[in-house]
Parts: sequence; C-alpha cells; structure tokens
Amino acid sequence: MANERLNEAIIRDHFKSDVLFGSIKFEEQKSTNKKISELLKGMSKGGGNGAGYPEFILTFPTDSRYLIVVECKALPSMHESKNKDKPKDYAVDGVLHYAKALSKEFEVIAIASSGESETELKISHYLWKCGANTCQKLTDKKLLSLNDYLKIFDNERFAENLRSVDIISKAIYLNEEYNDYSIPELTRNTMVSAILLSLLNKPFRESFMSQPTIRSLGEAMMGAIKTTLSANKVRNENAMIGEYSKILNEPIFRENAVKNKTTKKLVYSLEVMKNIIDYLYKNVYPLTQMDDSGFDVLGRFYTEFIRYAGSEQKQGLVLTPSHVTDLFCDLVDLNLNDVAYDPCCGTAGFLIAGMKRLFKLAGNDKRRHLKIRSSQLVGVELRPQMYTYACSNMMLRGDGRSNIYCGDCFQTKGAIETHKPTVAFLNPPYDVGTAQQMEFIEHAIDVVKPQQGRVAAIVQMSCGIKDEKNLIEVKRRILEKAHLKAVLSMPDDLFYPVGVVTCVMVFDTSKENAGLESWFGYFKDDGFEKRKNQGRIDARGKFAAIKDKWLAAYKNLKEVPGLSVRYEVQAEDEWCAEAYMETDYSTLNQKDFEKKMKEYISFKFLSE
Repeated sequence: MANERLNEAIIRDHFKSDVLFGSIKFEEQKSTNKKISELLKGMSKGGGNGAGYPEFILTFPTDSRYLIVVECKALPSMHESKNKDKPKDYAVDGVLHYAKALSKEFEVIAIASSGESETELKISHYLWKCGANTCQKLTDKKLLSLNDYLKIFDNERFAENLRSVDIISKAIYLNEEYNDYSIPELTRNTMVSAILLSLLNKPFRESFMSQPTIRSLGEAMMGAIKTTLSANKVRNENAMIGEYSKILNEPIFRENAVKNKTTKKLVYSLEVMKNIIDYLYKNVYPLTQMDDSGFDVLGRFYTEFIRYAGSEQKQGLVLTPSHVTDLFCDLVDLNLNDVAYDPCCGTAGFLIAGMKRLFKLAGNDKRRHLKIRSSQLVGVELRPQMYTYACSNMMLRGDGRSNIYCGDCFQTKGAIETHKPTVAFLNPPYDVGTAQQMEFIEHAIDVVKPQQGRVAAIVQMSCGIKDEKNLIEVKRRILEKAHLKAVLSMPDDLFYPVGVVTCVMVFDTSKENAGLESWFGYFKDDGFEKRKNQGRIDARGKFAAIKDKWLAAYKNLKEVPGLSVRYEVQAEDEWCAEAYMETDYSTLNQKDFEKKMKEYISFKFLSE
C-alpha cells in the first residue's frame, strides 16, 4: 500500500541535515505565520472552503518576504497531471495551488516531491514571484541545499544575512562550550581557525574521530595544518605554525581530563575536542566550501567572540561589515584586471569581497579564477594571530598561494610594489590616532599611484574633521598626491557592538586635488537594524534599494538634497557631508514637527 509518509520523511531528513537548517523555520501542515495562514484560508485542495495545509513550509527569520513550500505524494505516477489542475491528487498540481495563493505576499519556491525511496524520488521545482500571474519552472530535478535555494531567490544580501545569523548561533554555542572548559577568549578563534584548516586535509577528516589520545589528536591536527600550509605555499608558514602550536599548550590538550564549569564534573579532554571538531566539521566547514559565497566565516566568528569577551575592543580591532566590503568594490569600480591590496587586512574581509567580485566578472573562466587567486589579491597583516586568520580564510576558499605578508605594511612596501596593485581597500586600526590612520591611507596611495590606481578607506570620522597639526599635515601631503573623490558619512552604529563613528574616503591617484571638487555623501541610513542574537542585519531587505540610490548619485557625482553635495576642500577643511549640506525641508511633514515638539517639551520638563 502506498505510503506518503515515506516521502515526507525523505524531505524532512534532507532539510534537517542541512548546515543552515538551524537558521530557518521549518513547519509541517500549517504555519504560525499569520500572513501565511490568512493566504491559505479557503485554499483546500479539495475545492471546499477549508484551509490549505501544505506538507512543509520553510520561512526565514532574517527576511519575511521569502518562503519555500513543499507538497508530497507517495507514488511517482501521482507526481503531475496533464493539465496541472488536480491539486488534491498530484504533487505538482498541489504545490502550485498553494504557491499561487502565497505569491500574493511572498516570493515562493515550490517543490513537488513523489516516491517512497531515494531511488524512485521525483522532484520538480518552480519559482513564483510575488504578484506574478504565472510561475517559472526550474531545471533542477533533485533536492538542493538551502544555500542553493537561496541562490534561486537571487538576493545575495538575504543570503548573507541568513549565513550571518547562522554563524552567530554557532558562535554562541561554541562560546558556551569553550567557556565550560576554561578555554581563553583569545584562543577560541585560533582554535576554530586551526580546526577548519586541518579539515582541509582529507586524512585528518577521515581519522580524527579514531584518534586514541588527546596528545595524538593534537599532533594529528598540527600535522594536517603543516601539510595544508606546505601544499599551499603560504608565505610566513612558520609564523602560522607558531600561532597554531600555542593551542597545544592549553589544558584541554595537555590534560587527559578537564572540569566542566557548569556540571562541576571531570570530562575526558579527548571527548570534548572530538565533539568540538565534529561540530565544526558538520556545521561550519560546509559554509567555507560554498562556492563563491564571499562569506568571511572566521571574521564573523571573531566578531562574535569579541562581542562575548569584550576584551579586544580597546585594541582598535574593528572588523568591516560585509555589506561595506562589498560596497567598496563599487566605489572603486573594480574591474577584472585590477590587483587589490589591503595593507592591514585583518581576517581578509576586503580581499574575500574583492575575490568574489572578480570571480563574478570572470564568469566561468576557471583559468581566470586561478590567476585571480594567485596574483590579484595582496595583503599585509601585522598581528601574527590575525595573519593566521587571513591566510586560513583565503585557503578555505581555495586560494592556493595567497599573497598575504605577515609584518608592517610600511616595512614591506617594496615587496608589495612588485605586485603592482591598482586598487587599495583598507580599514586601519583605530587605536593609533587620527594622523596615523591617514598615514595608512597615504601609504596605500603611494603603492597604487604608479598604476594610477584608486583607494577606498573607512576611518574614524575624526580623521576628516579634527583640527590637529599632525593630521592636517598628512592630509596636505595626500591632496598633493591624489584627488579626494568622495567622503561618505556612514551609519553611527555600523560597527555594532563597537561604538565608533566612521566615514569612507575614496581617492583617485591619477590626478592631484588642486582645483577639483569632492563629492560628500550622507550615508547615515543603510536600512540595517539591530536584532537580538542576530546582530545588525538588513532585516527588511532595504539595503539593495538604498545602495542603488547611493551609487547612482555617487557615480554621477550628483548633488541630491539631503543626500549629497559637492565642495572643493583643502587640508584644513572638514571632510564630511554634514559641514556642507543644506537641510532638505521638502521631506518634513506634520508628524516630524509634532515629534520634535514633544521631544522639546520632554527635554524642558526633565531639565527643569
């Protein structure tokens, strides 16, 4: 007798085993989402007035505009009717019946599934765009990963948000595990990096669970790392090995048993480490293998570990959000022949964004991809610990010979110049002071100027407005070497949870600044929102439209009321939009007036 439950089990197991499953909402038969329930009212497949109940509904907490709906049947013979007009009896007919109703409010991927076993499984996919009258049949005839379904929705920001939330939840879990076994905060990301790098080694992947002692597991991990580094011809290999070797001095690797601070019980160190490695292998390692995702996994982990520990914020370590690293590629109009350079690359977020953009420009040209990896991405990182993260981040993306140097960018300038960079991206350390931040920019300008290149940097707003002798002198030298093309005032909480106000400066080294105007943009609202346990995300999908508006004005150097203004500045002037923009009164309304009056009355009441 045909059993539809068998097909449902296949679907359920497929999604529950997906690396991103923990970051979606997976519901069966009905949804707690009121909007979905309303749309399914009166949508019974039998044609009556009852509600419709799809087998599965997948929704995404990071963006409520998208969903996946699944309809199952036991027999392949009941997969699809000739006219797709029998929703009660056929999988395709049924799922399109639901997708049409749901598409009034959502972008819908509809999956029809039939068959009682993997061997006879039959799958059809459809995309029904929100508000469309008809759907598009997709070519995929097998179940896909959640990451592949995200690609079908064709919204990279949505996909990025989901991966970010996924990493946050996994970082929270690992932080709790590390804390339970007294693994120091500053060691945690090094341990994650070491494990992910060792998992690139197939023998280690296949043998780590069978290691007999914690000592042999540690030695196997270091052996896998050395093999991987040697195969990839990494610069400063010894520096990386030295950093990774430090984790073997932790009690978790030196003692046979460690105390769990929560349960107060001793636990075998080997068991703890195997569980951590296995967790990363199943839940994080696949994220690093997602093709061309451009997702800075280690940078995201590091940001969350900083949030948890709160210990590194004073050291000027502020990692650039991914939507900003991507924006930089637009600001310099990155092209396929560019060589991108980051003189203080941190976890390599800018280089990963550049690599992703260059891959997109190269299309399916694998030879070009190899050239991009081997010779078009260059970086320098002073801190050995961060250097290991940058190199491992690049290698996790198949970067066989990453041109990342461990050292001081000012001292390695000669070596960097041999790569002939045409573009520089940078977020200099903020603890060095304003003049020194601008000296990093000056260094980048010096490196790309022989190629008449472009520079984009995100620095503290104080670099643009402070009246300090040393700062003004550096700014004067910069304007003699390059045109200050643009300065963009960024959102105040861009680097949440770190509180720092920033601006982006863009330079064109093909000309000097004298006699030229600069374009100042007021980019204070990027549409992102702070969400509990999710960080700062584009929850309502606003950034794509906002970014288009920004870039349209920027590329045409247009003056837009409330957004941008052009002005010729000198070294002594303030480099920020706020100093030159006029208030755009056209957007004011009665509610704005009432709000300000209430705020003023409240202020007077509280102050008096």
